[in-house]
Amino acid sequence: MTYLYHGSTTQNIKTLEPRKRYTPQGKIDYSAIYATPLIAYAATHSFPWSSDEGVGLDVGDTKIFFNIPEALQERLQVPISIYKISDEHFKHTEEEVTGYTWHTTEPVDVLEEKQYSSVEAALKELGVDFKYI
Repeated sequence: MTYLYHGSTTQNIKTLEPRKRYTPQGKIDYSAIYATPLIAYAATHSFPWSSDEGVGLDVGDTKIFFNIPEALQERLQVPISIYKISDEHFKHTEEEVTGYTWHTTEPVDVLEEKQYSSVEAALKELGVDFKYI
């Protein structure tokens, strides 16, 4: 079995349910559960943000680079969970530009939950190269 990861500010979830999410230019316009094979990438998507707000995300060969405007620093202080789930029923999200996003429109049972005291703590622990700009 292959696993994917989903980050969220909501903790103690047993079953993930499809939700609509904001995407720049409205590229993805349907309710789904989004997940990734990269646990650190899940941490970067565990809280609400948009590139329209000046957030920058780049996935390199061995590192994830994440630039967050100082004005959004408070958002990174909330607790999060990263959920480990089966990749069954997921398909690659072609519309997403980094290539590290999969989605499903079906509910998914959580296999494991890892809680973090904050988004910032998760990013640090998971080796994301992030900075406030």
